[in-house]
Amino acid sequence: MQFTYSRSVFAKIFIPAFLCLALKTEFATAQAMTERPVVYRLPAMETVIVKKDVVYKTIAGVSLKMDVYYPPQMVKSDKLPLVIFNNGVGALEIPQWRVYQDWAKLAAASGLIAVNYQSRPNAAFKDSEDLLEYLRQNAVTLQIDENRIGLWTCSANVNVGLPLVMQAKRPYIRCAVIYYGMANVQTFRQKLPLLLVRAGQDSYSLNRAIDEFVKNALARELNLEFINYLEGQHAFDILDDNDRSRKIIKQTLDFLATHLTAKDEAPVSDETVLTATTFYNMMAQGQSDNALQQYRQARGKFTGHPFYHWVMQENGMNDLGYQLLQNNKGKEALEVMKINVANHPSSPNVYDSLGDIYEATGDTAMAIQNAEKALELLRSDGAALPENFRNAIQESAEGKLHRLKKR
Repeated sequence: MQFTYSRSVFAKIFIPAFLCLALKTEFATAQAMTERPVVYRLPAMETVIVKKDVVYKTIAGVSLKMDVYYPPQMVKSDKLPLVIFNNGVGALEIPQWRVYQDWAKLAAASGLIAVNYQSRPNAAFKDSEDLLEYLRQNAVTLQIDENRIGLWTCSANVNVGLPLVMQAKRPYIRCAVIYYGMANVQTFRQKLPLLLVRAGQDSYSLNRAIDEFVKNALARELNLEFINYLEGQHAFDILDDNDRSRKIIKQTLDFLATHLTAKDEAPVSDETVLTATTFYNMMAQGQSDNALQQYRQARGKFTGHPFYHWVMQENGMNDLGYQLLQNNKGKEALEVMKINVANHPSSPNVYDSLGDIYEATGDTAMAIQNAEKALELLRSDGAALPENFRNAIQESAEGKLHRLKKR
């Protein structure tokens, strides 16, 4: 018998990956996997305070419980950030697994509160949402900072964990960690700090899905940190007892602590960070009104150096306009070039470029008008430009006039 990811790795998978791995020859039973420790240790793990079997939800006569892990020397006046170890597969026994207990102890030993919890098969998403609600409503009693929550999710659990943290209504989720897993998500929180760890020795289908997510994440400019553990296998945090695994686990704990404890770090907002990539994508996808509005807002608040901020510089917008034109987005290219003219009304180049777009989109009169404007500015202030650049603009503008006036 063999458990594998389906052809669509985004399908709901309710078999915990650790149980799947237990079928390998080096492990006789699934129980052996659930008892394996995390390969990274901290001395303070041994003195972590654990409050066990706290009921967070009762449904149909079944009580769902959680275990809460507190740092050593926790006092009643403390109010600390929380890490939830996501149970997205719907398994009642997960809080008893050694790997989950060790991860919770590591988080608590790092100065955070941690929670492991039960969830039901086929209801793990709803149970996870209800857990969040319970934790926030009882934050004072539990000594939790309800506005500083992080989530750690792995393998098939990611089917619940990733969509959960991407919900816009959860600004209090300040960061998320994904280990060797992926899920299909339709909405994204661009600013959410996300640490994704890929195991190179893992399933081809799973890693292909991770690769596609990373590609889309970069295209959307998500706040992503990515680790590709080339030699690592699925569940490397309990199977690969080596320095590389320990380094990644330590990086993970540091990532959680950094984003959950920094006093000057505000809740994660939904406001888009405008970059050349996000601006181009919005324009290319027919969201020009939104893109232009965000561009104007960003320009109004811009305080950086335009040379190092592509979407704010003349050449950057010129480049984006031509890119849109090459991808058959002439209307959007015109909008971008008009903005560039408005931003740089004394530049011969922006007029010449706008003329190119008008010519390409069939507006001969406007192409001629802008080519003539480019030449006029060259004559009045052309000496301020490098000679080769001035000559290139002149050649381009005169070429347009020669072509277009013959029509």
